[in-house]
Amino acid sequence: MAGRDHIKKRHARRALTLLEVIISIALIVMLLSAMLTFYWQTLTIRDQAAQAADRTQIARHVLTGIARELRGCLGVDQIGFPVEQRLVGDRRRITFLTTALPAKHQFEFFEEFDTLPPAQHDLFEVGYWLQVDDVETTEDGDPIVSGILRTAKITLNQFLIDETDPLDLRTDLWSPELLYLEFRYFDGVEWTTTWDVTAGNSLPQLIQITVGFKPLTMYEYEDQDLDEYPIDEYPLGDDQYHADRYTTLVRIPAADKFFASRLQRVGRQLTEQLGVGAEGF
Repeated sequence: MAGRDHIKKRHARRALTLLEVIISIALIVMLLSAMLTFYWQTLTIRDQAAQAADRTQIARHVLTGIARELRGCLGVDQIGFPVEQRLVGDRRRITFLTTALPAKHQFEFFEEFDTLPPAQHDLFEVGYWLQVDDVETTEDGDPIVSGILRTAKITLNQFLIDETDPLDLRTDLWSPELLYLEFRYFDGVEWTTTWDVTAGNSLPQLIQITVGFKPLTMYEYEDQDLDEYPIDEYPLGDDQYHADRYTTLVRIPAADKFFASRLQRVGRQLTEQLGVGAEGF
């Protein structure tokens, strides 16, 4: 009997004490907290990566669209239309004459009694600019920015434009997500933030386009950043890292390889400094 009682006592289960229960619960909570923290950080990183990918896609789409039309722009003075056609721009706005490839249906064959599609224009005027409201400002005193606008005029003959047709003359809010836009122009020798060559081939050699998601500040809108970072020392922008901005360089194929626009700009600057007319220069 004594041996049997000893075996029963040896196999009897011992109950957990209150301290052991508290320690077990604490360990379980710590493990669950670590797991939840890991999954939370994983979800946060995944969301940040997805947002960065979306932003990159938007910026790439906008930059590619502007660059594609800039590569097709023309640099002639007059092409028979009653308005002067040339590339004009500053830091926040650009307007230029560009060409478009023929539409697919223009290569189709039609029978004698088929209804022909309307004529298509292969020349049109395009403009991009940052819509800025400098009258109403934010709490920080910065201008209110609505996004990047695009204008398109599909015919350059002003007498043929039907103002009621939104496809003849239209203005679109092209990218409300992008709240920063900057253009810089290279004439073959130096960079500038304005472009207004009035004679000859009026195209720059290169155009730098920068877009961003953070709104334009009043400091940048009033070009005070150029005082701190002058363009002759910082031709491609300041030396600060901007995680929200994207930049591309566009070479203009139709630009004069002999830098005629550079000569025009230098001559114009000299005439303004000397105070004489163009014929005096």
